[in-house]
Amino acid sequence: MMNEQIGKCRIIHGDSREELLAFKGEVDLIVTSPPYADARRKHYDSVHPDKFVDWFLTFHESFYNALKPQGSFVLNIKDKVVGGIRHRFVWKTIEALCDRGWHCIDDYIWHKTNPMPGFWPNRLRDGWEYCFHLAKSRKPHFDPDAVRKPIGDWVHSRLARLGNTDLKRHDSENKSGFGRNISKWVGKQTVLPSNVISVALVGKNKGHPAVFPTDLPLFFIKLLCPKIGLVVDPFAGSGTTGIAALSVNRRCVLIENSATYCQVALRRLREEGKARDDELLPFIETETPLAQASLFEPTRKYGKRRKA
Repeated sequence: MMNEQIGKCRIIHGDSREELLAFKGEVDLIVTSPPYADARRKHYDSVHPDKFVDWFLTFHESFYNALKPQGSFVLNIKDKVVGGIRHRFVWKTIEALCDRGWHCIDDYIWHKTNPMPGFWPNRLRDGWEYCFHLAKSRKPHFDPDAVRKPIGDWVHSRLARLGNTDLKRHDSENKSGFGRNISKWVGKQTVLPSNVISVALVGKNKGHPAVFPTDLPLFFIKLLCPKIGLVVDPFAGSGTTGIAALSVNRRCVLIENSATYCQVALRRLREEGKARDDELLPFIETETPLAQASLFEPTRKYGKRRKA
């Protein structure tokens, strides 16, 4: 795509397994959160935990082929408690993807700073979710400088007086092989973050039962998508990934099999993403006018969007 399309967002109502065929080798980053197993069945179709791996693998080929050689796939997901214990369909899904050629670069943790209250007889509140970074290459596009954060006030007191062991590499006394050189922190204003991302849950419904915070996809877009890159969310829900992508001037494609949520995404992109119609309307693909979008169904149905 041409550079003048940077910052544009395209909403597609359909099945991402089919729609991504048109983007072979064009996508820099897929960042998404699919329907979780047996979650929110009142709102959309659900997948049983025992069947989740086989279901998700039906998307593997279209995701893999859509990415550029240095492209990445970020999967936000959480396993489910079944009969009082954690069902490990998430681990099995990642292992199955790796068996099919994906490289699992790292496991990130989304730390929810305001988890939902509750009580369970044998476990505590869920305060985190997985974000797996998978890629076609062992060395995908990676820009850690884009997610640097302020180093913190602690440096003023800690670096004011450096001892002899702080002026050169000081190996750990337990012979672990790890060491540090405190003097290299002098003058630094920023530091690389860890792979734990602390972001609060969304405080109110955005027209979808499971909206994730904009800062979550935004972190990965900055880290893993080039500045002229293309971001795709194949389970787009209410369009949060699109809002994040537009905020940093990336092109994005949102694919969603619910016409209702396509309309929600369009509204949110206009209101929260401050997107103009000239950034949106030329890139919306529907079989009928958008006002009638709720009247038609995608050609092939699958488990509807869990998260947005």
